[in-house]
Amino acid sequence: MKFGILHSAQDPPRAENVGRRYQEVLAEAEEAERAGFDSFLFTEHHQVPDGYCPAPLIAATAVAARTSRIKVGSAIIILPLYHPLRVAEDTAVLDAISLGRLILGVGQGYVAPEFEAYGIPMNQRPSRFEEGIEVIKRAWTEDGFSFNGKRFQMENVSISPKPVQKPRPPIWLAAWSDPGFERAARFGDAWCVDLINSFGTVQTWAETYRQYCAANGTTPYIAALREAWVGPTSEQATQDIGEHVMSSHLYYYGVGGYNPAVEPWMANVNSQSDVTLDLLKQNRFIIGSPDECEAQIRRFNAMAGVDYLILRFRHPSGPDHQKVLEAIRLFGKEVIPRFA
Repeated sequence: MKFGILHSAQDPPRAENVGRRYQEVLAEAEEAERAGFDSFLFTEHHQVPDGYCPAPLIAATAVAARTSRIKVGSAIIILPLYHPLRVAEDTAVLDAISLGRLILGVGQGYVAPEFEAYGIPMNQRPSRFEEGIEVIKRAWTEDGFSFNGKRFQMENVSISPKPVQKPRPPIWLAAWSDPGFERAARFGDAWCVDLINSFGTVQTWAETYRQYCAANGTTPYIAALREAWVGPTSEQATQDIGEHVMSSHLYYYGVGGYNPAVEPWMANVNSQSDVTLDLLKQNRFIIGSPDECEAQIRRFNAMAGVDYLILRFRHPSGPDHQKVLEAIRLFGKEVIPRFA
């Protein structure tokens, strides 16, 4: 199993110290490389007051310049917001700067104001997404290609440089619906799993995804995002991360990120105050001592067959930078070697 770190570089409340935050992010990436992590990836949103990373490929390029081994890239960029030829060129340069370390994770997006700001209708997401993936793949690997799609048209197009990775860098597709699983199986090199849904839900979805892979003659590969924290004891880990992970997940709960169709406990919740860490963390998060983290990872893997775990250690509210560095070091020393 491989391990990565996910970051969104948020600086609440209004990104007034975002420069310092990015310096901390770069230091955390360097520590992740020393600790034995395999990747350091960024995710994307727009118009968030705390500066939630709106330019993950730029952030990943900065990490590439400060590291030498660890993979860099996105999990995910909101592909329908971009012209795919621009993405192909930017990522080819990132792959060159990193000497072939790019992972490109892409998703359709789901936040309406982000699409409104860019003047892109939400109903165009599927076609822009599918056509965008095809254009990127062809731009990376072909010269003088033409494309005549519903959303994009181009004639005799070549980009230079091409990516360092051959035949091309991997593309991971985010999905949490049946059409999305089919797209991930048909177009993607991996299915990128969200960090909200439980092990059991991911297990059910993984079975569907593998069925689509079999139907399309592709090889399944599951890269799962997860909330994570490791401490010397279970109590210390919970003390360090509890309030911060709950600040994120109470937000998700409040905006409808939790789906009652796959979360039966929601029927017994009368208000947000009933949503607790004990309620959410079971079979969902990777939090605890090294032994507990190992057991949770092995349980998740046994249920869903996960190939790659991308862990989020830091939330907008914390933990602070020094604690994050300590957790990265401890996870690298005590947990990662158990899966070598």
